[in-house]
Amino acid sequence: MAVGAFNPLSGTTGVVVTRKRPGHFIALSEDGRIDAVLAQNVKLADALEKRAAISVNNAMQGPNDGSAPNAPAGGVKSVDPYDITIAMPAEDGEPVVSDADRDAFAKFRMAYDVTLEATPFKITGVLLLLPSQDPLSLTERGTELFLPVFVPQVQIGGVTLQDTPRDALLVNRSHLRRVSANMRR
Repeated sequence: MAVGAFNPLSGTTGVVVTRKRPGHFIALSEDGRIDAVLAQNVKLADALEKRAAISVNNAMQGPNDGSAPNAPAGGVKSVDPYDITIAMPAEDGEPVVSDADRDAFAKFRMAYDVTLEATPFKITGVLLLLPSQDPLSLTERGTELFLPVFVPQVQIGGVTLQDTPRDALLVNRSHLRRVSANMRR
């Protein structure tokens, strides 16, 4: 069963990613946020899936809820994907899922409205999964470390983050604690 006409941007709020600066991303963890630029010319999702430290430039750090300005993180030259709970493009960064990939996902995958709990975050949005995938099994070990969540909304301590992209972000499966999902109609 194909998903049909899934439009991830219809009726959403959040930051419109302008895609001017390749490799500019934000990584959220339990300890805070890192705003950095990938040192190599590679897509963020591909760099994360290598499961090795990612070399970064111009790293800034701050609280994960964005309540204070970021400050230079002089000693941060790499980021470990296993430490990242959520990875997303900065406002001027590239999307984490290309338009072509999103279109292919929408044609061949099932759409689920989901709520994902990954301490301290609560992520709501749409997951596009293969018909053979059960959304409730996402907390189990899988081949992909990060899952794209479309039309995301992220909360921390009941407060919605205002700088999440409207199109998609990536959630680390190893940080998932609870998954609630309903198939979209």
